Amino acid sequence: MRDRPAGRIGSLDGLRGVAAAVVLVHHALLVVPTLSAGNNGEPIPANRAWLVDSPLHVFWAGGEAVFVFFVLSGFVLTLPALRRREDWVAYYPSRLLRLYVPVIASVALALVWFLLVPRVPSPGASGWLLRHVEPLTAGGLVGDLTLLSPTRLNSPLWSLTWEVAFSLLLPLFVLIAKATHRVWWVTALAALLLSGLGRQFHEDWLMYLPMFLLGSALAAGWERIPEIRRGTGWVLAVLAVLGITFEWWVPRSMVGIHVPIVVVASAGLIVLLCGKWLPAERLMLGRVPRTLGRLSFSLYLVHEPITVSVGLLLPTSLPWLTPFIAIPVAIVVAGLFARLVELPAHRLAKRVAKSITVRRARVGSASTHPAGAASPLADDDRTAA
Repeated sequence: MRDRPAGRIGSLDGLRGVAAAVVLVHHALLVVPTLSAGNNGEPIPANRAWLVDSPLHVFWAGGEAVFVFFVLSGFVLTLPALRRREDWVAYYPSRLLRLYVPVIASVALALVWFLLVPRVPSPGASGWLLRHVEPLTAGGLVGDLTLLSPTRLNSPLWSLTWEVAFSLLLPLFVLIAKATHRVWWVTALAALLLSGLGRQFHEDWLMYLPMFLLGSALAAGWERIPEIRRGTGWVLAVLAVLGITFEWWVPRSMVGIHVPIVVVASAGLIVLLCGKWLPAERLMLGRVPRTLGRLSFSLYLVHEPITVSVGLLLPTSLPWLTPFIAIPVAIVVAGLFARLVELPAHRLAKRVAKSITVRRARVGSASTHPAGAASPLADDDRTAA
């Protein structure tokens, strides 16, 4: 077995980039009326159905890509907390800054696009595009900025609502992962069942939060999970593609609680393959996935208002031009956004966490070493000065 680095798993950064690219392609293709209709479960011409109702949907399965994001978040936030003692007092402000500063900036940018390209209905536009034609209200802006009730101004923000919820509940998820690390697979199965029940009963919190729990379970069992052999990996990769697109090619009459379970399990399997199967690791460590991985959060936040604006500006007779214009523009804007907003927000969050941790250590040291007693921390500070 190959030695595993104790730090960041680079191939999962690449997977995050690929998932962000899938969401980008998803929204760009939804500007096309027939693909929008097919994505909404409506009948479409046979010459387009092959791109919708088949495993080829994997290339623009945006909703399923978000499920991969959720499993990844559960994994990457839980794994470090299992390996070291977490300062939860410092974690909360740091995490909220990390999320909310880019979100607020993305809402401001979306507002600029909204003002430059008013969202007015165009005859013949896709149903997805027409659903973005809604008035701008103060209440809607507050809902976007707080992530309490995101609007169509930048609709991918809906998933950040659950990212924040998971972030606030992370200590509980870590506790569950620690308590069940020897039987991590039981936690994983429970997460799948709960997510399926959430879909069945139309309870969003019950559907989405267990996806993060699946990631936490994978983190708890990561060192116990063996490397995936090359031959086995190819079989699992095919099953993952079939599973993640299950809802698109399975007959509608077969849709039930098992469908979300299969899809979410496939999202977890994709994470597992990209971390434990050498061919997938190498693919995700390639230049393009890693570059997209560095831009993934920014790309996710900024791409949809750009896509909507391009779709509204183009003649409704030329919807297929949207991907060729919106995708490169979104990538360029995401690069600038990452440099000017996301990275500074990340550095700020780290500084705040470090500052809180140091301050708490000093307070703890002062209480341990009363006035007049020698303090090792104070000695270190004087030496450093």
